[in-house]
Amino acid sequence: MRQAIWFRSDLRTLDNPALFDACNGEQPPLAVFFACCETWERHNWAPIKIDFLWRNLESLQQGLAEKGIQLEVQLVPKFSQVPGAIRQFCHENHVERMQINAEYALDEKRRDAAVEAVLSRDDIELVRHHGNVLVAPGQVRTQQGEYYKKFTPFNRRWRQVLNEMNYGEPLQAHSFEPVIAKGLPNCPGKSRDSSHWVAGEQEALGKLGQFVGHSIENYQQARDLPAQTGTSQLSAYLALGVVGPQTAARALHSMSPEFPFGLPTGADTWLTELAWREFYQHLMYFVPRLSKGESFQTETDRIQWLDDDNAFQCWCKGRTGYPIVDAGMRQLTSTGWMHNRLRMITANFLVKDLMVDWRKGEAFFMKHLIDGSFPANNGGWQWSASVGTDAVPYFRVFNPVRQSEKFDPDGDYIRKWVNELKEVPTKHIHWPHSWLQQKSSNNYCEPVVEHRFARERFLTRFKQVKHG
Repeated sequence: MRQAIWFRSDLRTLDNPALFDACNGEQPPLAVFFACCETWERHNWAPIKIDFLWRNLESLQQGLAEKGIQLEVQLVPKFSQVPGAIRQFCHENHVERMQINAEYALDEKRRDAAVEAVLSRDDIELVRHHGNVLVAPGQVRTQQGEYYKKFTPFNRRWRQVLNEMNYGEPLQAHSFEPVIAKGLPNCPGKSRDSSHWVAGEQEALGKLGQFVGHSIENYQQARDLPAQTGTSQLSAYLALGVVGPQTAARALHSMSPEFPFGLPTGADTWLTELAWREFYQHLMYFVPRLSKGESFQTETDRIQWLDDDNAFQCWCKGRTGYPIVDAGMRQLTSTGWMHNRLRMITANFLVKDLMVDWRKGEAFFMKHLIDGSFPANNGGWQWSASVGTDAVPYFRVFNPVRQSEKFDPDGDYIRKWVNELKEVPTKHIHWPHSWLQQKSSNNYCEPVVEHRFARERFLTRFKQVKHG
């Protein structure tokens, strides 16, 4: 039987159940990837993410060729055109079974359902695996058989399921006689240089090994300090599936025979971050309206947001007058990545200080992030805006100056990204305006809003919605 694998957000050979299954026959499987640039643009994919994707595709194509598997990359502008393209691919190559790793957002689910309908008419089997998550949606249920709406009980049950899983040898796809890689078409659509992120599966595995072997013990403390490199730096690779969650879990498993229990504090904290990643994917699966720009807490869609484009542009450009917020936004637009603590601070500020609709911030992040993942980005924004399933309580409004003092105490992160504040003493760095007024050359922006006033404004509007 001729088999093929359709790659999507799983650009790897290790721990890839769809590829592993496709290699079970006597002849090498075929492999295909459809570049849907018009749909990616509609989904707000960042140009830097597209560039990083293309570079990882090149690496994957070479890695597959060494295993005797030819990867063909086709330019198919829209998801709606994929069913026809995949049917033609199967006919031309006499494919009888197509293997995929499931994706859970609404457009992706609809695309896959349309593909399955087209292939079934020709008796071509579409086989789904769940290689993008450790635990498939539906495997983690409440005692009433429902999906979890709160993270903490989800995390508890998710870990119980992990405890029952087998962490033996990694899934290594069978190799065949090597072939010569075809090469890729030119990267379509807008792209932005991503070369400061080294592409490829081996690089991702090396980063994982380095992090687990050397940095993870300090992760709980260091992950909240943006001036340090205290995070795993794996998010961009996880978003494209260049490294899989199974590989990450196996690396942690080696640290505790009772995995996922008994882990050192840093490793346990990182596992919780992987749980958040899966929680948001499960929610996408069970709650389709999240893919339509709707809040999980439906009553919060009645909030009267301010249509203040000037305030929004100040936020986008990192010119709010709040140093920690401006540093985060400038890091994002300069590099295509932002430290996670800053994602929370900047999101909270946009929604709660500026009263700007969270969906605008969600789209802006996706348009710039190299690690943009729709489930995680949507979940994070709904959490910050207090409109999501497991949202921060609405009355919890971050004070940006206090956040700055706590997480960038010496101001090193601020000085790195906000050039106008390089000379400000540490004593004044978190709120430099009084100090700057004494200087003849002050080109830092004035505060776009007064925090205490903004906090009360937000709370008043939110209470009206929550309590009628």
